[in-house]
Amino acid sequence: MAAEKGEAPAEPKSTRPERTVRRHTGAIPGAQFGRVRALASYGMTQAQVAELYGVGVDEIERIIKQSNSTRIA
Repeated sequence: MAAEKGEAPAEPKSTRPERTVRRHTGAIPGAQFGRVRALASYGMTQAQVAELYGVGVDEIERIIKQSNSTRIA
């Protein structure tokens, strides 16, 4: 048998658009505020927490400074 010189089959084209990763959401859900405060109190810097959530440091400062009286018990 002779060896065939063929091209690799073309990959099928996906009809579904590729998913993009969104890191900079601009806001952290209220359900995560407690976790943000905990991470900051356990030793992470505000910059590290901001990088983790993909937001600015000012957003983390706002969450940490927010009083506990505004949260529902």
